[in-house]
Amino acid sequence: MKKATILFLLFLFATTSFCQQDATKTKTTSIDFLKKSKTQRTFAWVLAATSAISYGKAFADMLDEDIFSDEYQHSYGLSLGIGTASLAGSIILFVASGKNKRKARAASAFIDMQRVPVLQGTFVINQSFPVIGVKIKI
Repeated sequence: MKKATILFLLFLFATTSFCQQDATKTKTTSIDFLKKSKTQRTFAWVLAATSAISYGKAFADMLDEDIFSDEYQHSYGLSLGIGTASLAGSIILFVASGKNKRKARAASAFIDMQRVPVLQGTFVINQSFPVIGVKIKI
């Protein structure tokens, strides 16, 4: 019985000491949301500029064409397609950017474990306790 107990305790210590710890979940902070919002807004402006350039090229092609000639072709169709697609993409990114900005500025509540040094007798020990907080962005 003594050998079985020692073997069980050795097995228990070995499994607890060599196991991997669970990865802590990364918390998305307001800084992350603001950074994402800025990136989306920048890319949305690039797409909007691409759309304007494509529409300008299509308009210039329309003015240059002679609609009464026998070789009448719509050479501006590709420019209009690219302009429309980039305009739709920029609108979607502007909306997503606004949502991320609102998420960053919204009030948030959190629960966290904090450690505080506590004097107990002549020793200072770190004691953990739960913290509940509310952040309100003004």
